Amino acid sequence: MANSSLAARKAAYLFLVLCCGALLTFAGFKVYDYYGPSKIVVGGIPYGLPAGSIVLRGDAPDFSDEMSKLPVQTQTELRRAMELYRSGALVSAFEIFDGVVVLYPDLYQAVWGEVNTLFEMPNLSDSQRDRLTLLVGKLQGRFPGSGISAYLESRTLFLSGNETAALELAKAAAEKSSALPEARLWLGELLMRNGRGVQAENELKTVVSLSGGGMPKAYELLAELYHQNGQLDSCSALVEYSLAQYPVDAKLLLLQGYLHEYQGRFDAAEKLYQRILAFDPDFAPAREAAATLGEKSPPGPGTGVVLSPQDRVQTACDILEPLVEKYPENLPLREALGRAYMKGRLFDRARMQFQEIQKSDPEYPEIQQRIQETNITRPAPIAKNDGLAANLNRALDSLRESAGPSSSHDFTTMLGHYVVRYGATPREFFKKYSIGNFRPVANNVWQESFYIAPYMHTYTVVFDSLNHFREVHVVVYDSASTTNHLGIAPEIFTRLLKQNSRISGIGNSTGETDCGDGLVLDAAVWETQDNFEMLARVVGKPAEVRMIRFDKSALPPGLKLCDYSKYLNQY
Repeated sequence: MANSSLAARKAAYLFLVLCCGALLTFAGFKVYDYYGPSKIVVGGIPYGLPAGSIVLRGDAPDFSDEMSKLPVQTQTELRRAMELYRSGALVSAFEIFDGVVVLYPDLYQAVWGEVNTLFEMPNLSDSQRDRLTLLVGKLQGRFPGSGISAYLESRTLFLSGNETAALELAKAAAEKSSALPEARLWLGELLMRNGRGVQAENELKTVVSLSGGGMPKAYELLAELYHQNGQLDSCSALVEYSLAQYPVDAKLLLLQGYLHEYQGRFDAAEKLYQRILAFDPDFAPAREAAATLGEKSPPGPGTGVVLSPQDRVQTACDILEPLVEKYPENLPLREALGRAYMKGRLFDRARMQFQEIQKSDPEYPEIQQRIQETNITRPAPIAKNDGLAANLNRALDSLRESAGPSSSHDFTTMLGHYVVRYGATPREFFKKYSIGNFRPVANNVWQESFYIAPYMHTYTVVFDSLNHFREVHVVVYDSASTTNHLGIAPEIFTRLLKQNSRISGIGNSTGETDCGDGLVLDAAVWETQDNFEMLARVVGKPAEVRMIRFDKSALPPGLKLCDYSKYLNQY
């Protein structure tokens, strides 16, 4: 009995010790969790870290408290500047950040945004370099010895050409400010440049998670990394996903064009390159990609031989040509040869095959579409009368306008950007803009026209039944343009798209959309909480571009792209 009682007491003591140990362990964990290094548990963001992964915060500052104390208008401007920065409109973003910093010199979120924008801008002017040096010193003085300070020093060293030291400091910055997306993104970019793909991939995925998918450059670099490594399936899936979030990201669109070329879809690739150039005519990689269309080979092991489109399809043509010659009545065989010619960009030969099919069987499936495809890929013909007649047309426009009321437009009022709030009365509107430049064209509708070489502008201002300013309709016409545009955005559309992007930021491209009855629209859309803008052209009408600007609340809900055609053509 005594032995069993002693054993029971020992078991009780052991159980008590285990319980106390568990409680002490739990208490220690709680103390560490509360007083230890702060950390972030990331969610399940596509192409980021696995859900539940932990990232130490480090000494990364939180600027959110600064934002909450600012006037609403300043908060809005900062958010707009960040959106412009992320979309690549660096000059516009810099101007807004700089304006806010002038008003609030100690607003470190604005200083941080301006510094990062300047670091990304190529070919800084002397004044911009001086400004960057000043702001970097200001931030390093505010956060001495921190991850931010190491990050700024790394980027400064990189600009001076010391890439090795920049990489080491970037690593130090990422260690000290682990939760600072900009530091991790910069480290990932430098690791990619040094061929450390695995480490770079982890850093870029961390950025995706920390930013909640809000930094498109992380997607750009990650997709480029997959592309460089020959992981084309991964690259394609990532590009498709990220373009759904950022549909006008030039670098992602460029990669998508490359992927189309690798698959032999040269027409689709060409349209993508032209779409990029429509938004940014100065984007050199897109110009180079368009100039070398069909000459690109997929990256990765075992590649490196550059084959032209003709080389790639030559084997198929060598097999099909004698067969078609031997069996000319076999239309599917002839179609296969035509398709092979199309892939090799031998459009004249492809057209001949498709026309032969049409002669034999006018009802052959999709044969008319095949013939049209061979035509649309050719450059638009140059009009023979684009000389004296064009100059006379422009001269007449100029004379007609100089005889009418004078109209003065600076950059910010172009394309109907009248700086008057929606809902303003005609009295308020014409207090700011001279009524002498306008003429009434209908009840509550006023219109002005003017000529700025080489384009004729007509702007129509519409007030609603209660006499409140509601919308603007714009028509810009080049009377000298007589070319028959096929597929590629004409000069007038490209120029006005770039101009409006400087005013309203980067919009969303819709691409070409077939609205039926021969109407194909190509447009760009800008949309905010209270404003809606659309700049559009009709494919086949290269001389004319139309635009609408609306009080968003005045538009019916659920409109699709083609539904806007009635508004675009209203005046």
